[in-house]
Amino acid sequence: MYRHIGREYLLSFLVAFFFFFFIFFINQILLIAQRILLKQVDYFSVLQLVLLSIPQFLLYTFPFSSLTASSMVIGDLSGNNEILAIRSSGISLKHVFIPIIIISLAFSMLTFLTADKALPWSTKKYRELYTDLMRDLPTLELMANSTNTIANTVMVNKGVEGNTVHDIILFETSSVRGGQILSAPKAEVSLYDLQSFIYQLELDNPLILKSETQGGWALSKAESAQFFLNFSGQIASIASALPSQLSIKELQQNIQEHKIALQAEKKRYQEKVQTLELSLAELVDKAKTDAEVSVSHIEELEVQLKQLKDQKPINFYYQYYRAELHKKYALSAACFMLVFLTFSLSFFRVKHGRLIGFGLSMLVAVVYWYLLFFAQMQIFSLSISPALLIWSPNLLMFFGGLLFLLHARRL
Repeated sequence: MYRHIGREYLLSFLVAFFFFFFIFFINQILLIAQRILLKQVDYFSVLQLVLLSIPQFLLYTFPFSSLTASSMVIGDLSGNNEILAIRSSGISLKHVFIPIIIISLAFSMLTFLTADKALPWSTKKYRELYTDLMRDLPTLELMANSTNTIANTVMVNKGVEGNTVHDIILFETSSVRGGQILSAPKAEVSLYDLQSFIYQLELDNPLILKSETQGGWALSKAESAQFFLNFSGQIASIASALPSQLSIKELQQNIQEHKIALQAEKKRYQEKVQTLELSLAELVDKAKTDAEVSVSHIEELEVQLKQLKDQKPINFYYQYYRAELHKKYALSAACFMLVFLTFSLSFFRVKHGRLIGFGLSMLVAVVYWYLLFFAQMQIFSLSISPALLIWSPNLLMFFGGLLFLLHARRL
């Protein structure tokens, strides 16, 4: 029986794996197409980028596939009355659950290795290849009578001769320099910083028209001027890996660094609170003997002290790195913990059990993803441990599955 259930679970896992893999894979192809495929990069390089990005979505593919496979297998066994036959034979249902639990534990280990080993390595290779491709791509394509938008700057030009642009106009659309217009009869374009993708414009006889804060305008002119076009905002960040793409060892090193910074920040915070408390106490004592002490001043200090105590220091990066560390463990454990939600299906007779199981697993996967996303958003506003927030979806699903199982056995 173990072999039969294990085989069915693995086959269902493959089906679910390819389903989720296809969804994430198509999404990744669209992202890469948006970035570089439209710039006529060779297909082999695109294929390399796609393959190197696979570990990023395997972290979610494994847990969701494990959940879906278990739901499909148990639903199918219930729909075909195999569960009923097993129970009628006096065989405990734990013999149905054991092979699923053991295999799901293996998938948990595989997910952990992907998060700790494969993802950091593939991210490093991805950044190296992506950087090389960006250096070879024409980031700024100059054409006659064309318009280019670079961050908050719109560039309009007429004729182009090599690196020389004629009749150029630059519009600023940012809130800081909104309304500023710069024009020049001629400009030379050169690459200023290859690493940051910054181009330099050498403008001849430029005119600058700028709106004033009071509704007026200012007109300036010069013999020459330099203007920089920053393309770094249009290119994905490749200088450093995201915390989610680091190994556990690297995350722990960053956590230790930011922990020291947080301790120093807490020390300054405590000193500030103590200073304010001392000032308030001295002022209150003085008010007992001096009628000239302002009551409003005391109340103002009390409000400041209350606000300060309500705003306890939170180190953004300390919370962020700890959350990503625990997310690696939580997603790995999800392969094992989520399957417990499916065990209660074994006590119900359902038609088309495999299809029903698949549908229920999709619903649970969406709920789990939403809870995990919500927990990640809360780590920056709450001073509690990120471990509690990140693990809460797993614990909720796990203990919810156990409660459903106990309740179903009593029916």
